[in-house]
Amino acid sequence: MKMSSRRAWLKGMTLAALGTVAYYDLSAKSKSISLTLSLAEEDVLHRLMGGIIPESSIPGAVSLGVSTFVKSMLKDCYEPKAQDTFRSVLAQIPTFYKGDFNQAQGPALEAFLFELEQGKHGVDAKKAIATLKGLTIQGYVTTEYVMVNHLNYQMAPGFWNPCVPVNK
Repeated sequence: MKMSSRRAWLKGMTLAALGTVAYYDLSAKSKSISLTLSLAEEDVLHRLMGGIIPESSIPGAVSLGVSTFVKSMLKDCYEPKAQDTFRSVLAQIPTFYKGDFNQAQGPALEAFLFELEQGKHGVDAKKAIATLKGLTIQGYVTTEYVMVNHLNYQMAPGFWNPCVPVNK
């Protein structure tokens, strides 16, 4: 193989690899997946998350902003079909609840969450609440507040103190 043909081959392979990367990058951008919830769905999401990890002497899931984590995980890690199912279940939740869902709290909300988890309102609702429960717990446990104040997490353990005298 001659030197010039080897260079031409290498140049061609490099251009082909760059073209493939650019194609897949552009095709990924064209398939924008967005998880947009209406205000009513946001309220239902917050109420359910408040039932999973309620407020007490320490902040709950809603006040620590776990809903942002849940929505970004749903948007980035779940297929559009699963997102649509989740969104439709959120829209149906107030109709499943006996009474005014906007006033649901405490033991009544916990009992309703247990009904959803047991599948008494359908398979889609059971899957959606299982997904929401898992993401809420994951998001709550990985918040800065919980990690630092309750799990004693240190970003960079082993501090460096340059002012320590050296003994001979």
